[in-house]
Amino acid sequence: MISSSTLAVPLHVPGEVPPPLSIRLAVALLTGLLATLGMTVVMRLQSYGYVPAYVAAGAVWQRPAEGVSWSAANAVHLAAGMLAGVGFEALLVGYEQVRTVLGIRTEVVVANVTTASELAIVAAVVAFLYGFFSWVVFPRYGGAAYETRPETVRRQWAVSAVVYGGCLFAAVTVVYRFLPV
Repeated sequence: MISSSTLAVPLHVPGEVPPPLSIRLAVALLTGLLATLGMTVVMRLQSYGYVPAYVAAGAVWQRPAEGVSWSAANAVHLAAGMLAGVGFEALLVGYEQVRTVLGIRTEVVVANVTTASELAIVAAVVAFLYGFFSWVVFPRYGGAAYETRPETVRRQWAVSAVVYGGCLFAAVTVVYRFLPV
């Protein structure tokens, strides 16, 4: 645990002053994309792993997953991953603001790499991705996959979502180490 007035800056951002919000959001889009690409590798290795991309595209175009093209599924999949990256950064910025307003200057540092709050926010993003897809979108647009193998798809989606969270955290940390801000 450390105490400092500069801890309003997340550990993944180098220096004592965070870059402007526009830079942070641009990095979030990039790292969300990178995390999605990493997650895609794992999804493709699973028997029904890419079903979520088709189901999400089905929700966007209001049709069953079987009626969605590969390119539409990929577009929605990549866009959702990028938006989740922005969601992570937005939650982190919001948390920083609340901490500042409340005067909280102490943060638990984990392995001298991150903070407990950053890990909690990544976990919240993963839980949202899994929960929203599995329990809201999938029952409405899952088509044959929902009718025949919902638990298998949900289990594989849980693995993919956790991989996304790990890739997102790693990508954010690495990109900020090389970002000249």
